Amino acid sequence: MKHLENKVAVITGGTRGIGRAISIALAESGAEVYALYARSRKNAETLEKEASANGLKVTAIRGDLSHEQSYRQTVQQLDELCDRVDVLVHSAASGVHKKAMELSERHLKWTFEINFFAAHKLTTELIGKMGRGSKIIGISSPGGTRVIPKYAAVASTKGAMEALFRHYALELAPQGITVNMVCPGLVMTDAAKALPELEQMLNMTLDYTPSGQLTTPGQVAELVRFLTTDAAGQIVGQNIIIDGGKGLLA
Repeated sequence: MKHLENKVAVITGGTRGIGRAISIALAESGAEVYALYARSRKNAETLEKEASANGLKVTAIRGDLSHEQSYRQTVQQLDELCDRVDVLVHSAASGVHKKAMELSERHLKWTFEINFFAAHKLTTELIGKMGRGSKIIGISSPGGTRVIPKYAAVASTKGAMEALFRHYALELAPQGITVNMVCPGLVMTDAAKALPELEQMLNMTLDYTPSGQLTTPGQVAELVRFLTTDAAGQIVGQNIIIDGGKGLLA
């Protein structure tokens, strides 16, 4: 299905993990994809080579959106490369893994700068390129509404992002711009592997997940892909959980 033919998609954190899977999925649907990333050029080059080998249009753009100069350079590149944006996916995330009482103001500011403020800045920057039928999709986390050990900083940003996106959805729906969030359970990405007490979390997740399986990046990408179709046009302001049913259990 090439429902995104001749359309442009921008994905933050688009060269690894869930973001990488989304970049590939949207490119397979015909989109010209711009995958933003902050650090690993190796990951970016691997993605571009894979996409090119399969006839897909994916361009990786390096830029740390939490730093003003780098942010401005990234926006300038996007301005030069595309005069419109049809799909904007916020998948980039990072942060400090500590207990709440161990977090300094600096820890919280840094995590919010990456996960929350950068997303809002880029959205407001690109909204002028988005017209009727455009889609904005954020990637959330169960930590936005539940307690995950040593996840207080990142969880706070996800909860704030969910609230902000509800307001986006209300304000932009009359313009024909659809806003939603996708909330995966534990997905085994490089970022997940850096979580403290991962083995304990992994065992607990599998024990309490009715499907008995972890969600994969590809499954998250397929849900994001669906949200970019006309069939999803009446899904507005939702945070869609994809976790094998784990969220059903207390």
